[in-house]
Amino acid sequence: MGRLFAFVLLLFCALSYATTTAAARPIQTAVAGERAFTGTEAGLAFARVRAAGATAVRLGLLWKEVAKRSPASATNPADPAYQWASFDRQVRLAVMHGLRPIVQIVDAPAWAQGKPSGSVRPDPVDARFRGSFRPSPVAFGRFARAAATRYSGGTAGLPRVRHWQAWNEPNVSGSLMPQFIGKRTASPSWYRTMLNEFAVNVHAVRRDNLVIAGGLSPFTVKNAFTIAIGPLRFMREVLCLSGGKTPKATCNQRARFDIWAHHPYTSGGPTRHAYGADDVSLGDLPEMQRLLQTGVRRGKVLSRRQVGFWITEFSWDTKPPDPHARAVPIKLHARWVSEALYRVWKAGVSLVAWFQLRDDAYPQECCQSGLYFRRGSSLRTDQPKPAFQAFRFPFVAYRERAGVYVWGRTSTSRAAQVVVEQTSGKAWKRVGTLRANAHGVFSARMRLASPRATSSPRRITSAVASYSQTVRADEPTAYWRLGDTSGTVARNEEPSSPGTYLGGVKLGVAGALVRDRNRAASFDGRNDRVSVGGVGSPEAVELWVRTEATRTNPGFSNRNTINHYVFLGTLGSGNALAYDLVEFQGAKWVTDGRWHHVVYTYERGAGRLYVDGTLDSTAQWTRVEGGGPAHIAFDVGFGYFRGSIDEVAVYHHALTPTQVKRHYDASGQRIIAGDQFQIMGKGTYLRARLVTGGEASLPFSLTRPPDRYVLPFGGGG
Repeated sequence: MGRLFAFVLLLFCALSYATTTAAARPIQTAVAGERAFTGTEAGLAFARVRAAGATAVRLGLLWKEVAKRSPASATNPADPAYQWASFDRQVRLAVMHGLRPIVQIVDAPAWAQGKPSGSVRPDPVDARFRGSFRPSPVAFGRFARAAATRYSGGTAGLPRVRHWQAWNEPNVSGSLMPQFIGKRTASPSWYRTMLNEFAVNVHAVRRDNLVIAGGLSPFTVKNAFTIAIGPLRFMREVLCLSGGKTPKATCNQRARFDIWAHHPYTSGGPTRHAYGADDVSLGDLPEMQRLLQTGVRRGKVLSRRQVGFWITEFSWDTKPPDPHARAVPIKLHARWVSEALYRVWKAGVSLVAWFQLRDDAYPQECCQSGLYFRRGSSLRTDQPKPAFQAFRFPFVAYRERAGVYVWGRTSTSRAAQVVVEQTSGKAWKRVGTLRANAHGVFSARMRLASPRATSSPRRITSAVASYSQTVRADEPTAYWRLGDTSGTVARNEEPSSPGTYLGGVKLGVAGALVRDRNRAASFDGRNDRVSVGGVGSPEAVELWVRTEATRTNPGFSNRNTINHYVFLGTLGSGNALAYDLVEFQGAKWVTDGRWHHVVYTYERGAGRLYVDGTLDSTAQWTRVEGGGPAHIAFDVGFGYFRGSIDEVAVYHHALTPTQVKRHYDASGQRIIAGDQFQIMGKGTYLRARLVTGGEASLPFSLTRPPDRYVLPFGGGG
């Protein structure tokens, strides 16, 4: 009996320790792959990375750019062959903005690469996509020592760098060649030699430097452009382990590193597994973690500390701006970002680097996976996506038999009091209060609040008069409500000409106004439009739109063929667009399938764009006055609108900000506090809120959406 009790007590203690250890694990975040880190707005880029809740940033140190010619003294950072100035600036700015640099050394210069000979040839892929050919491990190690010395903290004016990553995706031909010699793998053993030289030299500068290995691409690939070895196969060969449930040693070599890294791009949600047996997406990370721990136990990894597991690159593209049917819809994307951080934390990952701060230019570049919508060449006009807040303050909630399980990490990655709140219908109610640990991580099992809420969230709403009365009180010159249910006449509420429905406009669809039974019109994007006759250059245009179109979508236009006069609509990138000789864009996301109030005004050389009652963008210019035939849902340059339009009004005077806000409020549309991206739909949502400061996570639905196939990375457009 005593032995049984002792065994049970020991088992309980072990399980308690495991649970406590898991709960105490950190989940740090970083951003990778941002070209803005090198430009004139680098300081702003780093500031935005920090604002996204990240504490680190991955910086690519291009060996071939720093050492274009072979140095005489390769380990000496002062050798005249080395050109460090550009990278010095990146490191300084990163640290200045409170970010820890993770330096990834990549791309061998020609003088440090091997020469093809005999059977050792480049992989048979398009020459445009060939990576470094057998970089000299010795030269790689010496360059790493020079870099680690320069950023050791001993060089005047330069900060310390502690984290060093050896190469990027060495299992891919576009990074390291050859992957194969004949039918035999070649890159794993070559990479191990490179890695060991790298680690010896980086640790020789300072023993507490940390070496990051791997950073592998997730999929086995063989085509005309890329050859990639599956990451589990590559990892086994680097660690000299066989496959199977009980791996055995296959060689007597060992790999020197402190952290193993991976890039688990995924063709679905955060629990999806990769298709190939040796491939690793988000759902396969526990398998990679087990292989890593097997290597550590078998003595195949040389490190002075507990070996870590990181993700140094990961993301999904969003729709918008990528119009591809298999890009991730932007609201689902926000949920997946929070859930991905939870799933990888659960798999033992302690750092995740998101690929891209801002979207690439669409459609000429590949990736629309940024935390910010790109709104032009300058970062200053960019707008955060819903994923920005999900990445900054991740929070998930899952139903269980006795209640819900919640997990999250505070936006500061520090200890804090956190309130978990539930919404059902139109109100929030406190579920409970938690204490986040020193890393900002919190989790608990909780019971849901009773359905009847005790306090209502703040709502932005006011309705002292009907919407149409409010609009008409401000004296529009024309006002087409588009509430007609039949016929071809679009009734005008003002004493000017009515409009004419053309094409096959669908009438009588649900409208934008909450307290008004007036209906709206739906347009197919092919030939539907409303002709409203000649309209001189208005000083204000107002309308409501509901669309998910991924192209430029005209709501109202009286432009001619040389682009004079007024256009108001939406862009494929998701924001509002006004055009009145010059183009200027809004920042808020309006192509989310919900009704949005969009207003353009022009007065004394100043254009203003309002979305949902608030100013969204401004610009200064002198326009061309005049007018011509006007249409709702059609423009001579951009074609036809797809979606629904309601309550179109034009004015020969500019509406004031107060008038715009009054019109929006009269609609009865409401924005729930804490749901600035209007993510919430039907059902029950939970959120986490900091007691101090009041910052809240995005609402997280207890209704789990079905998984779906999506593009694992960019290029969908």
